[in-house]
Amino acid sequence: MALRFAIPSKGSLYDGTLSFFESCGLRIVRPNPRRYTAAISALPGVEVLLHRPADIIEKVADGEIEIGVSGLDLVEELRGDRDDLIVIHDDLGYGRCELVLAVPEAWIDVRSWRDLADLAAELHASGRTLRIATKYAALIRQFCQSHGINSFRIIDSQGATEAAPGLGYADIIADITETGTTLRDNQLKIVGGPILKSQACLISSKKALRQSPEVASTVQTILEMVEARRRARGVVQVTANIAGTSVEDVGQRIVARPELAGAQGPTIAPVWPRPGTAGTLFMVTLVIPQDQVLAVVRYLRALGGDAITVTPAQYYFGATSETFAQVMKEIE
Repeated sequence: MALRFAIPSKGSLYDGTLSFFESCGLRIVRPNPRRYTAAISALPGVEVLLHRPADIIEKVADGEIEIGVSGLDLVEELRGDRDDLIVIHDDLGYGRCELVLAVPEAWIDVRSWRDLADLAAELHASGRTLRIATKYAALIRQFCQSHGINSFRIIDSQGATEAAPGLGYADIIADITETGTTLRDNQLKIVGGPILKSQACLISSKKALRQSPEVASTVQTILEMVEARRRARGVVQVTANIAGTSVEDVGQRIVARPELAGAQGPTIAPVWPRPGTAGTLFMVTLVIPQDQVLAVVRYLRALGGDAITVTPAQYYFGATSETFAQVMKEIE
């Protein structure tokens, strides 16, 4: 049986998913833009299905699909108490947004969640209820109850939520935003911090992972590639030629600054000399965090380093897949 892998059918999550998985060596091929099935040539046993993000969550939770991509905001909203659904990778690095509360800019006295709680109490005392337009009813109900906003009514809004206060059918809104521009365009301001930070994530079925070795093996392959690609984004490989009397001599000089010596220390090898050159050179290779590049280059120069090159990492595999190990531990 083919493993069913669902991805968003359109929008920014669709575009981000195609781009991300291609960068992971798992290119998704859709023969026709009107078809709702696709394939991954590197995973011949996988059938790719295109669905709405909300439908992906429902189908994975119900066991109709083994693995899928959706937004973490929708996962947290729709999963409820169905514990067969598991988030196997909570941050694929794209589709970032935040769930926030926004009120009319004219409400100059409302700046925090505490202010909203006070306002809700005042409205309740006057015989009215604070109306919140949102499609995230479960998340907002839980948030309000845990932040002292005890009198409120959820107004279901599946589109153009930011227009609700202006149209008069809600007082405030709770919605996702990337930049806040649409909120400002509708004379709304964010109150408090984000309720939830969201991004594209991978979800799966615990039952499928437990019962099917083929599903578990395919999920492991996907997680290995995703994890290695995500990890590689934060590191680079640095090489340099350094003069020295021996491998030990060069190595000891480099590890004198352990914070700049790479994750597992340097790899050092003799450089075959060109005819007529004097001295002994050694090529040093380090894998380091990207934000340490300039500090490492300066350090290598201070040691007499030359011919220094910096190469981005495409993949960075560890001894094991930590993500897959954690997933299997959780389902067992």
